[in-house]
Amino acid sequence: MNYNVIWLVFTPLIGSAIAAILYKVKFLDRIVTFSTFVITLFLVFSTHVGQSYSLNLNFMNKVLPLSWNVTHLSIFMLYISVIFGTILTFYSLIDKSKMKGFLLLLILAANNWIFTTNDMIGFFFAWELMGWASVVSVLGGRDEKASRHAALYYALMSIAGSYSMFFGIFTLWRLTGSFAISTNVAYLSSIVGVHPWWVIGIVSLFFVTFMIKAGIFPFHTWVPMAYAWAPDTFTPFLSAVMSKYGIYGMLLFLPISLMEKGVPTAFGLPWVNYIFMWIGVITAVVGTVLAFFQDDVKKLFAYSSFSNLGYIVAAIALFTPVGVTAGIYHAFNHLLFKGALFITLAAVISRTGTSKMSEMGGLWRKMPVTFFTFFVGIASAAGIPPFNGFGSKWLVYQAMIKQHLPFATVMLFLASTGAFMYLFKAFHSVFLGQRSHRYDNVKEVPVIGQIVEYFLMFAMIFFGLQPGYILRPIGAIVSSMGLKPLHVMSNGYVTGMFSNVYMPIIGWSLAVSFTFGFILFFISAKHKYVSQEDNYTAGQLPEEWNLTPETYQFSWKFYEPVESVFAPFFKVKVDGFFRGLADWTVATSSAIKEIFVSNAQMYAFFAVVGLIIFVIAGWAA
Repeated sequence: MNYNVIWLVFTPLIGSAIAAILYKVKFLDRIVTFSTFVITLFLVFSTHVGQSYSLNLNFMNKVLPLSWNVTHLSIFMLYISVIFGTILTFYSLIDKSKMKGFLLLLILAANNWIFTTNDMIGFFFAWELMGWASVVSVLGGRDEKASRHAALYYALMSIAGSYSMFFGIFTLWRLTGSFAISTNVAYLSSIVGVHPWWVIGIVSLFFVTFMIKAGIFPFHTWVPMAYAWAPDTFTPFLSAVMSKYGIYGMLLFLPISLMEKGVPTAFGLPWVNYIFMWIGVITAVVGTVLAFFQDDVKKLFAYSSFSNLGYIVAAIALFTPVGVTAGIYHAFNHLLFKGALFITLAAVISRTGTSKMSEMGGLWRKMPVTFFTFFVGIASAAGIPPFNGFGSKWLVYQAMIKQHLPFATVMLFLASTGAFMYLFKAFHSVFLGQRSHRYDNVKEVPVIGQIVEYFLMFAMIFFGLQPGYILRPIGAIVSSMGLKPLHVMSNGYVTGMFSNVYMPIIGWSLAVSFTFGFILFFISAKHKYVSQEDNYTAGQLPEEWNLTPETYQFSWKFYEPVESVFAPFFKVKVDGFFRGLADWTVATSSAIKEIFVSNAQMYAFFAVVGLIIFVIAGWAA
């Protein structure tokens, strides 16, 4: 029995209590938050696969077993989440947003509990702690009314997911008499051939919860609101780390191998996996299309975020060695480049006071470090070599082709092409083009922020050139799931099913090409610098369009021809279904309330009946 595992949970709880006491002194709150993350990181460094801890709680004369166990998957998730959280809280030392440190530490405690628990009771309580702490964290954004609305919507979606998980846990407990996750997964694997519909129904209860948390279509509607209106330094954690909780939950249940149980297949996949794969593909495409037409840069990257989650879901749904490897690999890369992008956006918004791209532009000279970090981030997100996003997307395509899924592969590739287009829009709108004169005095973020940006820039380049450092631990995870891991030839190789790519060669080739291009530029014909107003409109007079140089911003209707093509599809809105469901729930609740309020005898009758049912249920149990 190892106490180090339990301290992973209790250390953030203690830090959260201290930070809550010091909440009104913002700098001390940030210092405590950062220090707690550092201490937790050292605990993670001393944690190893196989460490465990267990205890029994007595509750209403019932013994509730709680257990923690460190697996290859859990230690991987602990490392990437706590390291990123440490980087983010270091950046938050210069942050002026209303992010609450004690709430972030509560989420850290839940984070460590979710990744190490081996029982469904602990998993549920940790999930609830994470959910409610994150809902409250969304409050306090730049627009209080919008952040309250976003938090409420997020809370309602989270509650729906919690009920779904609760019913799944209760059903499994009635069937097995155990709360152990490993026991219940083994039980479902043993009966899937006899009762496939039972297994699919039970697992679906859990997967609805995980899909909501990851923002997978059609449960993505809360993502743009929460990401856009949360405090700017909380959004990076929300996107980079918390979206992976759903992926982790899915990976817990994927070892239920349906293929070996005589379940009908489609294209070599169990039809359930096939449908789930297409949900991932649709998520990637929908996120890309919706990201095209955003003017709010945080909303654009919110749609981009759940689009990337679609790649991960599509890959792991295959449950093949290359598919699972690609999915986990892309989860890591997404954490890195999306976290870096949202941190740079926090820097830009803190300097400009706006998140609208049509109000930005020309900031690259004023914020050069942020500019280069943003550039590397969007290159990674677009899957451009030699940055870190290329390798995982390349493996996702290989996994699809290996499974003979050409149409799904083409759809994902088109989503990636579209990603490059909307990422270029963000890049151009924020940092290039015409700079408004109101930003003439904008300065780069302080030294702490620049250190964080340099580190993230280096990490995206390093793991792009040396993917083996990530693929090796992923191989151990794949092996623990009963699959054959991909062979990693060396740290510089991305090893796939059909070919191997040596990333340093690609990196050197691009470096030489860019260097040659810059040399040609400087030794070519004479050139001189002119003001942006001198050539920005390319011969057009803004006055003819009733515009001024202040408002002549290319991000406005950047892809208007494309928008006209997709306009008919925008008439169908998924959130309309959820709003209708909410209206029906309010109406039904009001009707039930009226029954109780208007008739005291009826209220008393239902109260007595409910008490009798509660007593009989407790006696029967």
